[in-house]
Amino acid sequence: MSNEHIEPKDDEETDVAASLDPKIAHHSTYIDETKRILRTYVDCESYEELERRVVEENILNKNTDEYRTNILREVTRRHIPDKEEYTETPLMKIMSADVQSDVTDWCLYYEFAQDPFIHLVTLDFLYPEFERGTLSVQATDIVTFIESIQEDYADLRDRSESTINEAATKYLTALRNYGLLEGTQRKEFAVTYVPDETVAYVVYRLFQKGAKSASDVIEHDDWKLFLMNESEVQRRVRDISPQYVSYEKRGSTERLITKHDSIEDLIDAF
Repeated sequence: MSNEHIEPKDDEETDVAASLDPKIAHHSTYIDETKRILRTYVDCESYEELERRVVEENILNKNTDEYRTNILREVTRRHIPDKEEYTETPLMKIMSADVQSDVTDWCLYYEFAQDPFIHLVTLDFLYPEFERGTLSVQATDIVTFIESIQEDYADLRDRSESTINEAATKYLTALRNYGLLEGTQRKEFAVTYVPDETVAYVVYRLFQKGAKSASDVIEHDDWKLFLMNESEVQRRVRDISPQYVSYEKRGSTERLITKHDSIEDLIDAF
């Protein structure tokens, strides 16, 4: 597996930080629809054919062409990198693999949470609240957090109060739909168990995204998306060794080697 990684320059980091559009939190999570669309796309390997099946054949069983088109557009924006040329992403492969539904659900959540808005709110607000021992969060808590960072992000600066309120509500609904939170008005942290296969998937994705060493993987912020701290990550990575990785920690020496050459080979081994 290639671990080539190019560090962004300071100005590139600023550009990324400036792009924080809350629009993803305004849409439904479309969990079941996303699975169906990605599985269909893998089956037909053609975006044109996928569009025909979604809109004309109504494989999603939705009432109007407009609604079907909107769902397809949203799933495409999140998970289909190129409409012109078929490219099978790791998420598409896991969706079409014969694995347990909780594995696909947590992998789907991981990719969903790569959205900059979801990623930032989860890492900078939700995870610290969880670590602090907070039992529940409300939309007003998210609104207060967003308002505290609003001036730092161009995409948030001019957003109306109603837009921020809606984004906060939809953010909490999304994380409830994925199983990280539970409850109605007041969302409580759910007791969750991320399957070994999903842990392995994330490890391989982190190497794919540029991690070079065991510490790069173990200390990566992405684990906070699952509300995992570093010691829990170490324990879970140890759980998947030696089946999917080889992991050893002795004193200050830490070693993590993938057992498969690619994430595609990993998924085949599930």
